[in-house]
Amino acid sequence: MPEENFQGIAFPFRIDPQTKGIAKAQGAEKIRQNIHQLLRTHIGERVMQREYGCSLRQLLHEPNDDALHALIRYQIQTAIVRWAPEIVLQNVSISSRESQVYVEVSYVFAGKQNQISVSLDRL
Repeated sequence: MPEENFQGIAFPFRIDPQTKGIAKAQGAEKIRQNIHQLLRTHIGERVMQREYGCSLRQLLHEPNDDALHALIRYQIQTAIVRWAPEIVLQNVSISSRESQVYVEVSYVFAGKQNQISVSLDRL
């Protein structure tokens, strides 16, 4: 499926003020939203799809060190490979400032060359 044909309900769910219907997203924006949703969904949270998601919230109170960063990277890579086959993961960059962990996921849409990034602030 070409990137521009990739479409669906916008995340977060909202009403489109112009059409008064459910807001929709498409292309690169929809893929970015899907990655945000995947990484912020706890495994077991979805009733009909218990394996969907990423266990980042389980790491919330772990010490902010290199081991945590490696575990976050692994969790993200595993979730994206399994649940987002429309993209090719390029890099997962993790940094920390004070007690906060910042994650940037770089990817390309399968069959395209332009790299796109999505940031998850304050995991």
